[in-house]
Amino acid sequence: VRSSDLESSRSLYNGISTISKGGECTAIPHGRQFLPQYAALINGAYGHSLDYDDTHRESSIHPGASVIPSIFAAGEVFGADGKRLIESMVAGYDVACKLGMAVNPAEHYAHGFHGTGTCGVFGATAAAGMIADLNTSELLNAFGINISQVAGSMQFLENGSWNKRLHPGFAAHNAILAVNLAKSGFIGAVKPIEGKYGFLNSYTHNPDPEKAILGLGERYELVFTGVKPYPCCRYIHPAVDIVLQLLKDEAISGEEVERVDVEMVRAGYYIVGHPLERKQNPQNVVDAQFSMPFALAIALLRGKLTVDEFNNHNLNDAEVKRMMKKVNVKHSEELDRDYPQKWPVVVTIKTKHDKLVVRKDYPKGEPEDPVSFEDVAEKFKSLVNHKLGEERVNEVLKIVRKLEKLGDVRELTELLIEEK
Repeated sequence: VRSSDLESSRSLYNGISTISKGGECTAIPHGRQFLPQYAALINGAYGHSLDYDDTHRESSIHPGASVIPSIFAAGEVFGADGKRLIESMVAGYDVACKLGMAVNPAEHYAHGFHGTGTCGVFGATAAAGMIADLNTSELLNAFGINISQVAGSMQFLENGSWNKRLHPGFAAHNAILAVNLAKSGFIGAVKPIEGKYGFLNSYTHNPDPEKAILGLGERYELVFTGVKPYPCCRYIHPAVDIVLQLLKDEAISGEEVERVDVEMVRAGYYIVGHPLERKQNPQNVVDAQFSMPFALAIALLRGKLTVDEFNNHNLNDAEVKRMMKKVNVKHSEELDRDYPQKWPVVVTIKTKHDKLVVRKDYPKGEPEDPVSFEDVAEKFKSLVNHKLGEERVNEVLKIVRKLEKLGDVRELTELLIEEK
């Protein structure tokens, strides 16, 4: 909902509106006028644009932004109830996240791919396919179609472009296409995951195919998915946790900080810490979402890191710019040994009077350092109250608390349409 206010979202909405006519699926918060694949595209892109969506640590992907939009779109077409939504969400998260673990996330990044898009299309297809009641043969064909849809490039980092925001939208959009084609009898490639030119052999080095089925039916990846407390790349979060806790404990004050050194894993370093000169000089909001120096500078100077801090005023603020120059980031091979089971950082802060060294292995919001339902509810309210109104927001929270009792997904999506 909050993402719909962004310039990139307005551009996306206007572009899609010209080609999607006569549909009945909901693009949140606009309403029900879209074909299902385009509703999924918009919802997926919006869900990812603030970089505030969920993260599965061991696969290093954001599964919800592709899986949930495909569920909503397919659910509105087929009249899915709450139980069906939950079942398809569990299946979609399992497929996307287990593939993300199998593809070896650090190597997948090194090849220039964004797992949220690449793995997301398979997860979104599994979820939408379950709602569409595909049989085994049809679902295999849908996955076979996916191998010609797999996309998501990290090239957006070069100029802070809007491409990344599209990745889960494209995944959800392509999932709806794949499911409909397969349901109509279209034949997809065999062995799209493990084949000679399949996903694991074409998009990474050193994949671990066994992880794609490890604990299948016993370990549900939805349970191991974290909730973000800050709207920026998840690799930044443990360092922000450290800084905010030190400020809260009054162990440091922003004015006294002379230097900050952050050691982190390779997978995150090349996304949020390198090249350092560029990360210390973000040119736009997307740059800032992937800048360790920006996030720590804001945390040190403002004592918080919310959606409202990611703006052009802070990007051009002289005090923020000075603080960013004090933040240094480097890769630690020692910390790599614990990745991806842990996402460790070591933060060293030198002040005028002291030197503090703190390590954190799990970002806030992970199962090991969880947030409460009430915390998530407050996050939700902060993002939607201005468009949905308090009464409607409270009704959504009531439904989500008892999602298994929902009769039809449209009862939920109706509440997510902006009040005019």
